[in-house]
Amino acid sequence: MTMTATLRVEPVGDRTMRITRSFAAPRRLVFAAHTEPELLKRWMGPASWTLTQCEIDLRPGGSFRHLMHGPAGEEMVLRGEYREVDAPARIVATESFSDDWTGGETLNTTTFDEVGGTTTVTVVVEYASEASRDGALATGMEAGMAEGFERLDALLADGADDDVAARYRRRADRFDALVAAVEPGRWDDPSPCAGWRARDVVGHIVDMHGAMLRPLGRDLSPAPSIEDDPVAAYRAARADIEAVLGDAALAASECDTPMGRVTAAEHIDGVVSADLVLHGWDLARAAGLDGTMDPVEVARMWPTIEHIPDEMRIPEHFGPGIVVFGPEVPVSPTASKQDQLLGKIGRDPGWVAPR
Repeated sequence: MTMTATLRVEPVGDRTMRITRSFAAPRRLVFAAHTEPELLKRWMGPASWTLTQCEIDLRPGGSFRHLMHGPAGEEMVLRGEYREVDAPARIVATESFSDDWTGGETLNTTTFDEVGGTTTVTVVVEYASEASRDGALATGMEAGMAEGFERLDALLADGADDDVAARYRRRADRFDALVAAVEPGRWDDPSPCAGWRARDVVGHIVDMHGAMLRPLGRDLSPAPSIEDDPVAAYRAARADIEAVLGDAALAASECDTPMGRVTAAEHIDGVVSADLVLHGWDLARAAGLDGTMDPVEVARMWPTIEHIPDEMRIPEHFGPGIVVFGPEVPVSPTASKQDQLLGKIGRDPGWVAPR
């Protein structure tokens, strides 16, 4: 048996290997990191290798293909077929390498088990023969796997934290960067939200910050209007919310909201904090900026967005003038997870601002 940090690699029976590693993150995020191409590219493989192409058709009978490049220009292709997919708990798939260093195709069963916020990934690898299994163990493969898993640890830490204030700050920083990057002449350009200009997207975000404060008997601090200075208006509203999250007693105080009776921190986290990610895409598209969402954020939001209650698509269901989500836009099931998420919230991922 070999152990590297918290990685455990051990032979089982005649031609099987068991690999175990735990991660301080929810199972849904760990599963996403193993199955979303943009996430896999950020961690898979030894530190000196880069995953440059990643194709995944995650369904029984579907296939995957990964192209990796080494430090001296080497190429290695890893491919296989999915036999079973039970998201986010279990995957069974074949696996083979272009240089066949495993001595034939393997059958890998990967399970994801979460206990108390920690997810343990167990991979049981069945080799073609005992000699193939022992040969794989002799390569020192655990060192390269350990390097990849260390990067996965760092990746998961970005999206697995349960600190509402830190999560809000990270999202607010991203939105701030977008607001600051809008060219002055583009503030009145149309956005993917029907009837909204770029500045109206920011105006909505500012208004939602105010909606978080009102159940606490507070209101937005005096600030320039959206028409006069969208950047200053947003930053002032952000400061008001960060003041609430920075006050432990106030953040923990309960209030009545459309979500029910929740703490101020939960209200902020479930509404305006998430809005910063989703409306960041709207603002970016309106202003001709990069609208790529952090794949970890997409993975975090997907379980909730995937099953939006019908009442959340009814205009003014939660009050006059409030529209939460529009009608779902059909998106191919093979599209990126970001595009699938956008379709669920009523956006056309292919929307381009008319010029």
